[in-house]
Amino acid sequence: MSETITRSNTPVRFPRSSAQPVEPVHCVRASVSDLAALSALEEAAFDGDRISPRSWRQLLRSRSALVTTARSSGAAAGLLGATVVLRRARSSVARLYSIAVAPAARGRGTASRLLGEAIGLARDSGAAVLRLETRADNHAAQRLFARHGFSPLDRKAGYYEDGADALRFQKSLWDSGRATHDLALKAPFYAQTLDFTCGPCALLMAMAALDEGAVLDRSAEIRLWREATTVFMAAGHGGCGPFGLALAAVRRGFGATVYAPPGHAMFIESVRDQRKKDVIALVESDFRTEFAATGQRVAPAPVSPAQLVEHLHRGHVPLVLISLWRLHGERSPHWVVVTGFDGQVFRILDPMSEPQADADPGISVSVDEFKRITRYGRHRQSAAIIISKGL
Repeated sequence: MSETITRSNTPVRFPRSSAQPVEPVHCVRASVSDLAALSALEEAAFDGDRISPRSWRQLLRSRSALVTTARSSGAAAGLLGATVVLRRARSSVARLYSIAVAPAARGRGTASRLLGEAIGLARDSGAAVLRLETRADNHAAQRLFARHGFSPLDRKAGYYEDGADALRFQKSLWDSGRATHDLALKAPFYAQTLDFTCGPCALLMAMAALDEGAVLDRSAEIRLWREATTVFMAAGHGGCGPFGLALAAVRRGFGATVYAPPGHAMFIESVRDQRKKDVIALVESDFRTEFAATGQRVAPAPVSPAQLVEHLHRGHVPLVLISLWRLHGERSPHWVVVTGFDGQVFRILDPMSEPQADADPGISVSVDEFKRITRYGRHRQSAAIIISKGL
């Protein structure tokens, strides 16, 4: 019986053997001096589709490749195994490209040790998600991934050279053990039922984190949308701006702080008719005036990651406007709820997402990626609403 893992297009098999003694394994970053050993490991571990010495040299010198080797603390010479994690700039997603174990080290948990090291390395590099591929019929590898917290992502037909399908897996690098248990983490997930109600749904989740008696249903979703929308008849974006949503929260007994830099009215870039632009701007101005009359705070500047973390620790729940482009490939503004921070990764609830049953509905976003997605449109607009208990 064998334990199998997949590197790109080639399955790597690790025969199980209880006869081999288990020795401590130390994982360290590889250097160019390991080139010969890595090439030898490749020859021993794979029957074909190997990484060439030239490619190993490129990987070892690349800023986007993190190569790790596993060595024994015993007297045995050579490498026990190696992994390659690819980490592109301006992306919070890392990819486990390669994992290999030497024949003499198989059956000792080396693959599991290397996989755990790769997960930690990806997180330390600033990634929020780690992805990998494996053959659809590689059930042993899938069990290993499941033990390390990976979940299925999608299927790629005919991905391998022999025509076999690939299954892609991903793991959130959000670490709840490192996060403080802020009230925002109590926010239940509620998915939007209409294309334009992300704001109301985000507000429903935020209010439910602060008040366990809050009702999350479609009637509440539509009611909030009617209160907060800047839609003009059946035209325009149909969504809700920060002041309308904040005002709706205040009317329900919650506190609200709005971060909204002055300048262009929001959501009018995609509207061509000047009359409609004027109406949307007028509605926003009216919401601003009503909100100002409540005595709640308006911060005329973008909210920073550090400020979001401070609000979380104070028991507040942030709603943040993002661009859908990087999450869903759409050029639209979108509201999400920020529920936690573990020191490196933000956890958000996205009303548009469709979480798997019994899976954590949270989405992991690195700090750098968060800075990129919280700007919308040609004018790089930003907005956030901080919901708190009481007025």
